Amino acid sequence: MTIGGVDLPLSVTSRVSYALRRALARAEAMGDAALADLGLTAREYGALALLQDGPRARQHEIGAALGLDRTTTASLMRTLADRGLVHRTPMPGNSRTLLLRLTPAGERLRAAGERRLRESEDVLLAPLAPDDRERLHRSLSRLVAGAAR
Repeated sequence: MTIGGVDLPLSVTSRVSYALRRALARAEAMGDAALADLGLTAREYGALALLQDGPRARQHEIGAALGLDRTTTASLMRTLADRGLVHRTPMPGNSRTLLLRLTPAGERLRAAGERRLRESEDVLLAPLAPDDRERLHRSLSRLVAGAAR
């Protein structure tokens, strides 16, 4: 296999981790490009998507799901609130905890981002037959679940 004009040895290209890393890099680049004209980053979309089913009271849960530390998560949520995409209100009975929910503008942007990412994923997975796509998703989901233990 040749990438960027470099012939890569089989000891590299035969590794599953190498293929996963290359596929992830391509998926991230395509996703970033799909979201760019919406003025949205992948992290921002991820936070909006995690709030789509209703309010959350634990900001750190959003950070954990996105793989972010508390400081980065707080900054991300503040940015989304400043942009009018997320509403943060003190939780009744516990003013130190903020209740987070999407604003109508946040929901519209989340929905637009979801459409863009679905289209991007369709292009990424175009070389695979529908059954292969499903099998890939199931296999990757098992790997992720196993890593979370």
